[in-house]
Amino acid sequence: MQLVDVGIIRRGLPLVTDLSITLRPGEVLGIQGASGCGKTTLLRCIAGLSADYAGTINLATSRLAMVFQEPQLLPWRTVRDNVMLPLTSPDALFIAEEWLERMHLGDVMGMYPAQLSGGMRQRVAIARALAADPEVLLVDEPFSALDKPLARELRDMLGALIADRKLTTLWVSHDVDELHHIATHQLTLYGPPGRWALAT
Repeated sequence: MQLVDVGIIRRGLPLVTDLSITLRPGEVLGIQGASGCGKTTLLRCIAGLSADYAGTINLATSRLAMVFQEPQLLPWRTVRDNVMLPLTSPDALFIAEEWLERMHLGDVMGMYPAQLSGGMRQRVAIARALAADPEVLLVDEPFSALDKPLARELRDMLGALIADRKLTTLWVSHDVDELHHIATHQLTLYGPPGRWALAT
């Protein structure tokens, strides 16, 4: 995927100016910066959830998935049904159950989100994202509300899956240690006036 001269302005303030990056399959861009600097806004633009940017975002694929800060599960659907939501193939049920097994959630497939712990709900969200077979994965601080040992466990699990499937990934986090372990490149956003720095 490629970003070319991307600029983002919000409420009249330039958050990102002339950002150009090329990522190959399997590379992970860690994105850090202070609150309000534009990290989540950048992900939303890449995901197509916002058109409020200048420049070019070329994903070279329509197979994109996102893991949000909050699991974003539908409370009236079972765990299995939540994972099946983005799936359209005839074997959607098999795919959903396979990913739930890989996330060690095989025994809660018929339960509802309210019956799960925070860590389990986040694993359901990861299963839902990966079940869609994405080529580009956007990760927006999914472990920030979890205790550190559990956050490390899920980070390592997701990192191994990213490496195994060679997913092009953009990973937002306030946790510098998390990004150090997961990222192949690091982007720091400084917010207005839109400055940024890229390190490999």
